[in-house]
Amino acid sequence: MSAKKPIDIDWLEVAKIGMPVVGPFVQGALWYGFLNLDKRAQALGRFIAVAEVVPAVDLNLPSGVVLASMFDSVEEAIEIYDKIVESISDLPDSIRDLLKDIKDTIPTKEDIPFVPEAQEASHEFQKALAECIANAQNQFDNKYTYAIFAGPWVVSCMLQKGFSVPLSYVKDKLF
Repeated sequence: MSAKKPIDIDWLEVAKIGMPVVGPFVQGALWYGFLNLDKRAQALGRFIAVAEVVPAVDLNLPSGVVLASMFDSVEEAIEIYDKIVESISDLPDSIRDLLKDIKDTIPTKEDIPFVPEAQEASHEFQKALAECIANAQNQFDNKYTYAIFAGPWVVSCMLQKGFSVPLSYVKDKLF
């Protein structure tokens, strides 16, 4: 019986194929972390999100940075989008109505029920949340790593315990 021959994988080729796919997500995650650390970065992110909505403006930034900036400041970008649509005088009413309908379907943060009140009031939920927050505090003793990674850490921990909570809810409880 012959031994199996190992498959020779050219990892350089795998990296060439994978990095264009994974790269924007890594850039976006890092930029989103910076947005949460520094108010100046947050202001710059809002500028990026608002500027990228304007069709004639292209800042030539990586797509991950633009996506994270827009994710962080959706409401501001939608307001600018509305003003742009209003400023176009020769836009037919049918298209204006269609764009308004599309904008109205985008939920705001207030429209989305994050954690049902009954679930939040339960003892099991509060115990799991306290355990996950304590675990994050033990894992991330540096304030910068805590600010970046504690929120996703607690969300993941809560999912493992059977509770679904959004990152914004967790950040309210952490900071």
